[in-house]
Amino acid sequence: MRAGKQELLLRTGEELFSQHGYKEVSVADISRAAGLGTGSFYSYFRSKQDFYEQVLDGIEARGIQEAERLLAGLSSSLHKLKALYRFTALAVRRNPILLGVLTGAKKYIYPGQQARRVRRDTLRGHFERRLSEILREGRLRGEFRTGLYRNPQRMIVAVYDAMLRGLESGEPEGLLEDLLLLVERGLIRRIRLRRLVERPERGGA
Repeated sequence: MRAGKQELLLRTGEELFSQHGYKEVSVADISRAAGLGTGSFYSYFRSKQDFYEQVLDGIEARGIQEAERLLAGLSSSLHKLKALYRFTALAVRRNPILLGVLTGAKKYIYPGQQARRVRRDTLRGHFERRLSEILREGRLRGEFRTGLYRNPQRMIVAVYDAMLRGLESGEPEGLLEDLLLLVERGLIRRIRLRRLVERPERGGA
């Protein structure tokens, strides 16, 4: 029963935060919408910020599980990179809280924002870690030419951050495909064969 009430509060909080943001939702609002008293809220959570963090943890844990299921079915490093990029971008776009926190939207800013950015167990932290693994794998397989760049991982994360800021545009899927093409063209190792041209023999009659 205790776990059931906690889950109810978290689901209710996620819905309210998605609609109204962090500042506009109070502990009383969450408790009332869940049909519980504020005393029940504080028996599970230390504060509104702690509660918000747990809502974010749940959202990101689901995203990480889905990303791993997707990557498990792929063998090519390039396909893994594109799938990771596409999935995390679209997963973020589908969730207004996550998008707001990652892009720094005023509506979703909360006191622990900066500390969360350096955590390794978030969706962004997972993205960076898996990106590093995929780049290393692609380099060892000869699929990627990462030696062209001083820091290929940092470059791709910078492109990822720029993309997040453009996800609310009218055609986010088109933007995503363009950026994936840019990343692919910049990393993929292509073998180019020189065309042999027969030269006429010198001399003769």
